[in-house]
Amino acid sequence: MTLPALKQRGYTLEDWASWEGRWELIGGMAYPTYGMAPAPSLDHQRINARLLVAIFTALETLGKHGGGTCEVFAAPVDVFLGKDVFQPDLVVVCDEAKKTPRGIEGPPDLVVEILSPTTQSKDWTRKRWAYEAAGIPEYLIVDPDERVGELLHLDSAGRYVSIAQVEWGDVVGLLGDSISIKLA
Repeated sequence: MTLPALKQRGYTLEDWASWEGRWELIGGMAYPTYGMAPAPSLDHQRINARLLVAIFTALETLGKHGGGTCEVFAAPVDVFLGKDVFQPDLVVVCDEAKKTPRGIEGPPDLVVEILSPTTQSKDWTRKRWAYEAAGIPEYLIVDPDERVGELLHLDSAGRYVSIAQVEWGDVVGLLGDSISIKLA
């Protein structure tokens, strides 16, 4: 097992598979996630847990009403998008064929990233661009410091547009408004 050098391009999925710890591979660059970087704050963890439960509960209700096979997964879960590997905080996948033994293969239906000081820039730029290019229909970015969320949705041209600025405690519709959760 090896460790990649940070700020160096040109890494491949084969390189990624040989590294110790958990890493994201974005555009050929290595980014440490849990295990090789400081753990997320307790506030980040609380928000992640609340959102996971809220989305899980909403999907369970939807499923009981014929809503399909959508599932929510929390990090660490590998999401393979072409030559890149991501570990979003939360991910919703509705297509059973994308759920494989190694992780999620292809664009999920929703990605949720909870900002932290060490990931904020990457979440707003590299990840946003990669998720958009991969065709992920919805991207919810949650800012625990400002207590707000922004829901981005792919438009007909395949570009993200902001469709909701959500204050803490407000309800946001996800998955094309098929479920609603409280942001908290």
